[in-house]
Amino acid sequence: MFDSVLITVEGGTGGDGAATFHREKFVPLGGPDGGDGGRGGRIYLRAVDDVYTLEQFRGRRRFRAGNGGPGGPKLQAGPQGDDLTLDVPAGTIAFESETGEPLADLAEPGATALVAWGGRGGWGNKRFATSTNQAPHYSQRGHAGESVALRLDLRLLADVGLLGLPNAGKSTLLAAVSHAKPKIAEYPFTTLEPMLGVVSVGYERFTLADLPGLIEGASEGYGLGFEFLKHVRRCRVLLHVVDCSSVDPVTDYELIETEVRTYDNLLADIPRVVAVTKSDLDEEIARDAADTLEAHIGAPVATISAQAESGTDALVAELMALVSEERERAASRPPEVLPVVRPQAEERFTVVRKGPGLFAVEGQRVVTFIEMMDFEMEGARDEVDRRLTRWGVARALRREGVTEGDTVRFGEVDIAWRE
Repeated sequence: MFDSVLITVEGGTGGDGAATFHREKFVPLGGPDGGDGGRGGRIYLRAVDDVYTLEQFRGRRRFRAGNGGPGGPKLQAGPQGDDLTLDVPAGTIAFESETGEPLADLAEPGATALVAWGGRGGWGNKRFATSTNQAPHYSQRGHAGESVALRLDLRLLADVGLLGLPNAGKSTLLAAVSHAKPKIAEYPFTTLEPMLGVVSVGYERFTLADLPGLIEGASEGYGLGFEFLKHVRRCRVLLHVVDCSSVDPVTDYELIETEVRTYDNLLADIPRVVAVTKSDLDEEIARDAADTLEAHIGAPVATISAQAESGTDALVAELMALVSEERERAASRPPEVLPVVRPQAEERFTVVRKGPGLFAVEGQRVVTFIEMMDFEMEGARDEVDRRLTRWGVARALRREGVTEGDTVRFGEVDIAWRE
């Protein structure tokens, strides 16, 4: 089961602006009328309550929104690219994969986060028309959309997580109370990754996770170790099952609980239900094991048989009540808000000397504008020079010592400086 995945999302490319002129009978000099290109589509993550894992990302890891359409004559703006919304389970946190910076916490169903901007649409030539430049023959290309590598982590794996030693009957119980079909066998460690099922109780339901079996030393990384305990941390309620045929059910119980507490003391605060399994093998032995555990932990212990479906209805009803309480408690707490960190357009710029005859200008507004200009079009370079002068970039470059013929780098574009 996927509960952590790396994906790449990319906003759509903006549409190209048009370089057209008004043409109409008896209007020989109609002037520029090229429309702007449409912006590229954006990518959003949306939390939903009918998806429980990140399994949908197993076969596809790259997603791209639609491109914007080109502008047209008569000031026709290009259509915007189609946005793309990716549904993820509620409780998913999105991180920037390279830096580990959190981008969004999609804690509740309906929460939405913008994770990739679409590229800007290029300006049509009408945008460049002024009283001194009445017939510009150039326009802008659409800008590429933002590409972001994301790590999606499912914080809340399930409402109820199953604890127990290998072969304690966890998979059999999951299959008995839900429609999940886990691998079931007579040997231990048949569950190597979490299996999730949905349990219905009247008109309500909760998710139940069969977690990989735990062994002694798991808190130090032995066996499935940290992977297992990571899953435990992300459940609202824990169901600890003990095999009634165990020689020492108290030792089995304490082995699991010790590993859990050693890994994280806060896990001791997660509500627990304890049940003795496989009562169909010998009801008297099962009851004795339950009585022994009750005396040890000071709380009721159920006896169940998933194979015979004995005691399971009362058990899931108890779990549903606990899950409902935990959901209400979570809803009453102030939400943990992680900021949606997306770069915004910067008005400021900096000039950096990279080496002899090489300078770099940094600043999103300036760099984006230059990258979008089509220097093959007549008059485009003159427009760039005017903008650099107006924005103070030319003055800053001269202060750094730029001279005729030096290379000035704007993002992906290099231009030869001219005075």
